[in-house]
Amino acid sequence: VIANITPAEYVVVVAFTLEERDFEVRAKFIYFADTQDIHIMSPLPIHDQPALHLAKAMNKFMEAIPYDKLLINITMHLNHRIQNKNSTNIPDLHLTITAQPLEDIESDEMVVAKPVSKWVGECGLSSDTNCMVRKLSITCDGHQDIDYAFIISFKERIKWQQPKEGDITIQQLCSAPVLDAEDFIPSHIKKSLRFVPVEIKSHTWIDISKVHYSIYKRGTDSHFDFNNKNASTFAEGTLYPMLQMGDVERMLDNAAESLKGYIISLMEGMGLEESAVQSVRDFHPVFEPFWGAALNSISSAIYLTAYCHYLDWRHHKYDKCK
Repeated sequence: VIANITPAEYVVVVAFTLEERDFEVRAKFIYFADTQDIHIMSPLPIHDQPALHLAKAMNKFMEAIPYDKLLINITMHLNHRIQNKNSTNIPDLHLTITAQPLEDIESDEMVVAKPVSKWVGECGLSSDTNCMVRKLSITCDGHQDIDYAFIISFKERIKWQQPKEGDITIQQLCSAPVLDAEDFIPSHIKKSLRFVPVEIKSHTWIDISKVHYSIYKRGTDSHFDFNNKNASTFAEGTLYPMLQMGDVERMLDNAAESLKGYIISLMEGMGLEESAVQSVRDFHPVFEPFWGAALNSISSAIYLTAYCHYLDWRHHKYDKCK
């Protein structure tokens, strides 16, 4: 976090990072004008994997619904820009619906389709939860079509720190050739050890103790209340250490049904045949997140994140080691 940055200074920072070609990794900049601070978040596998898993479940749900995919397109974006005249954000998860009306072959004009945002979400370490809530609040206030907001957080048992330079084993790791991912990440582990601390040379590169999901629904007053835990607009659950996702599943079912209802309204607005609209009404697919598969994929992302920590330390902290 960098504090006391004026809006003009923030513009300069963004312009510089866009023009600089030597950066190997592009961090995500989040600027809060009210407090004039910048939050810099390095993109890591642990930020993308939970959103990717939800995207796969949503794609399967939508593919089962018999509507014309050429007329109505639903896309789950990862790290996709969402902006209006007042703000720009890059949420980890961003679901949009784009309707392309039937083309009038007798006209020389066409409708310019505009995507409508329906879901947004953030994934990150629990220490960044306040930042994620602030970011979602700004995004949801600026886009009134958003119906649901997600926060997926990872609690660290031990906050990651750089290795101590005076440690003999760390000095050996420093002097040795850089490890390949195949040497750093085991090829097989016991299922009971999916979330154990990732340690190399007695140093913990990541240690996740909890994976927590929160879902917020826009209220009847047309606002999101990220401080209210009323069951009608909020659900939470844990994927790990205990699988307790019943409330989250119910909210996801409601969110998926809401999307289906929006598709029906678009079809009716396009004047499509009633039989086509009715077939969508009568179809009731099940939204299946498959939490077991999510556990496996997130475990893999944790190992990849640990490897990213190692590479960042090895290439930047000790890039002049001899």
